[in-house]
Amino acid sequence: MYYNRARMTSVWGLLAAAALLWPDRISGPFDGVPLDRVAEAIAAAVVFPILWWLHPRFLTTRIARAAIVLLIVWKACATAIFVQDGWCVRFVPSRPYFKDARGAPHAWDLRADWRSPDPACSAIMTRSYHELSEFPAWFFNLPPDNESWPIAADRPPGARVAMTVQGFLHARAAGVLNIETGPDVAASISVDGHAVDGSVPLAAGIHSVFMDSVLTGDRWSLVPTWNGEELWSAVTTTVTRPSSPDLFVRPWVRFVPSTIVVVLLSSWAITAAMWIGDPIVLLWSALSSGVIGWLVLSDRAPIARAVIPALLLAAWLPVPPRLRNRRGAFLLVGIPWLTYAAACASTAIGRFVFYGSGHDTWMLQRFAYRIVMQGYWLEGGAPTFWFQAGYRWIAGAIHALFGDSSAGEWVWDSACLLAGSLFAFRATRSFAGFRWAITAAVLPLAVFIVGTPFYLIGYGLSEISSAGFVYAAALFAMRARNGSLRAAIAAGVLGLLAFFVRLNNLLMALGVVAFALPPRMPAGLAFRVRAWWARVSWRTVAGVVATIGCGLLLFAWRTWYYTGVFSVFYGTQRQRVAIWSLAPSLGGGLAETVKSVLVVLTVNEPPRFDPYSLPVPIGAAVAVLAVAGTPRLREVPLPLALFFFAGIAGAFIAHGWFYPGRFSVHIIPVTCALTICALARTARIISADGGRDGECDEPDRRAPRGGVDRASAENRGQDRQPGESDD
Repeated sequence: MYYNRARMTSVWGLLAAAALLWPDRISGPFDGVPLDRVAEAIAAAVVFPILWWLHPRFLTTRIARAAIVLLIVWKACATAIFVQDGWCVRFVPSRPYFKDARGAPHAWDLRADWRSPDPACSAIMTRSYHELSEFPAWFFNLPPDNESWPIAADRPPGARVAMTVQGFLHARAAGVLNIETGPDVAASISVDGHAVDGSVPLAAGIHSVFMDSVLTGDRWSLVPTWNGEELWSAVTTTVTRPSSPDLFVRPWVRFVPSTIVVVLLSSWAITAAMWIGDPIVLLWSALSSGVIGWLVLSDRAPIARAVIPALLLAAWLPVPPRLRNRRGAFLLVGIPWLTYAAACASTAIGRFVFYGSGHDTWMLQRFAYRIVMQGYWLEGGAPTFWFQAGYRWIAGAIHALFGDSSAGEWVWDSACLLAGSLFAFRATRSFAGFRWAITAAVLPLAVFIVGTPFYLIGYGLSEISSAGFVYAAALFAMRARNGSLRAAIAAGVLGLLAFFVRLNNLLMALGVVAFALPPRMPAGLAFRVRAWWARVSWRTVAGVVATIGCGLLLFAWRTWYYTGVFSVFYGTQRQRVAIWSLAPSLGGGLAETVKSVLVVLTVNEPPRFDPYSLPVPIGAAVAVLAVAGTPRLREVPLPLALFFFAGIAGAFIAHGWFYPGRFSVHIIPVTCALTICALARTARIISADGGRDGECDEPDRRAPRGGVDRASAENRGQDRQPGESDD
């Protein structure tokens, strides 16, 4: 019954996501992808996922399902009945711009004919472009057709590109059309087939508009107005000529989808607040989020970064028992953190950025374009993966949602970091209690945001995504101890994605099986196999290993399909980064190994002392000392220690360079959890009977042979919703 209800809730959540993202033919505040307006981007990419995760039960209500069905029906009817709002923008570069490209380049706009190799429209224009970064010209980031580095003539200000804009305008009353362009936009404009210069008075009715232009330099703008007001809100603009019924209905139905979305999200938020029911928790979440968001939006982002560590003050709030779980941690820590991410990303919404040439980020972006816009979905942009594999698909999906903007990568990376934070909370809570767990949840975010790796958020590299997947896998592996094969398979799938996104993390992906052990199993028992062997959830181990194994076979098959070599690592940088294959001697190999490990543990490259990253080396030392049986520390959870060893193992095999902090991302949450567990143990916070701040979790008991751990299942979840796991 519970799984059927959860499955239906998930189905309705996916339907809601599809309804929100489906591109609407009629432009408005919530018109689906591309999410190029601040309100719709924040609502669809931040608010909706928060509400879905925080209060999924709302999706079982009639108002939620009615709103979702209405929105889907509206989008379907609009697609069938109305012509596309806006004008058709088409670019024609003067130089070949990409391998296998024909005709016009694609913008990341799914409203245009994005599946055509030579699109009639590169993008649909439904807003004015005030500067170069607002034009749908992300394609300037692509390499030339010889796949070499771009030269000056490939990008502004050295590039020369033709652009046409065409469409129709319908005015209910006479007015003046004015199209302002920038100094570097040489445009010829015609209305109803007659050339015009600047402003032109038009009678009421339908008029065709065409602009032929050549863009050089970088002082670009294209701002159409009607009687001095924004054209897009003053009159109706369409790509093709609208019919009379179309024009008659549009003014009355334009705000239908926006009204449905506002009703859905606002009623959801109100219901969620009523479910939370605790004014202190709600006030903390609202105030901390408001302060952080205000600091970022008022150009005080460095101060906002410094405020993130202060979220640990939430550990001293009087939180009711039913919120001393992951949802409570999400309210106290996760929402302020995501507010910070959304505020930082908001300035990039509706804009594109130029990537530097030749580095990993640029390569992954160009492969993303080849996958989504040129249709190389299985190939992935290249037959082999010299650069990391999976993130190119993620980058393509993010661009498909947000258009040319890279704002989505900020939101995505922040969500992945939050997964690590919630892992640290869950792992610490089962050992030290809620207050220490809140501290553990804040610590990874603090290390990241005030330390060296800060710049990696939204940078377009694969490490944060891989870490997010691997910690989500660990959370599912913890849940699988209750006997859920679904959770074990989910852990395996997420672990496989972690590997696929960052091939270096294969051992850590497999390492999630450490959580098949009881969560409070002391690390001091690591070498006493008989003490823990019978308590392993072998169903979890089998589910994770089998799933990852099947995925690796498919991965190797794909390589064989394109190269004739059945291998997981063929064509990658394995030999280039392998420490021992390049070492000139045993001593040289040992020296490189030590350096590689220190790069990871100090969160800096080259390795150096960094006070902001101290929880990482401290947590590493705790893991080693705990397994060695050091008094007090030997009580630290064995699964955490083993998971750390799986994470650090890659540093003994391969080394990296450039991007300081990049190679430490995956071990920050687990080392922070180890550090807090050690502090809690040393401070004697844990009482002799295992009580932790008044929580009701029971110490883990011996599972029956076969691995299903049902210890105190009925008492363990006193602080959760019915049917909700306490992990």
